[in-house]
Parts: sequence; C-alpha cells; structure tokens
Amino acid sequence: MSFIMVRACHRCKEYVVINPANPSNQKIIKKFELKHARHALVSLSISEVKGYYENVGKKLLEEQ
Repeated sequence: MSFIMVRACHRCKEYVVINPANPSNQKIIKKFELKHARHALVSLSISEVKGYYENVGKKLLEEQ
C-alpha cells in the first residue's frame, strides 16, 4: 500500500503533492514553501486534505 504525501498550508487551505523523484516537483514545493513561509506548513497524507484543501501544484507549475 502506497501513500501519497502532500505539503499543506493550514492558513490558506492549499497543498502540493510531494514527489521526491521529480525535479520539477521539487521546484514547485520550493515555490509553495516560499509563498507560505510564515504560515503553518505540514506534510500529510493526501487523504487528510483531499476535499478540504485546494491542490495548487498546477497553478505553481504554470507560473514557472
């Protein structure tokens, strides 16, 4: 059984999926963490945020 992990911001209710094998994903995570630097960031299973938080990974990818 595999778990999909995400990096989530409690304040903004946004998250990005963590994929350590993908270099472009690492850039997205870095942008996310910089944007939410003073917020409460946590790493969680996607099942804990899906439906409650918004996935902003695609938005951050388009901004590159």
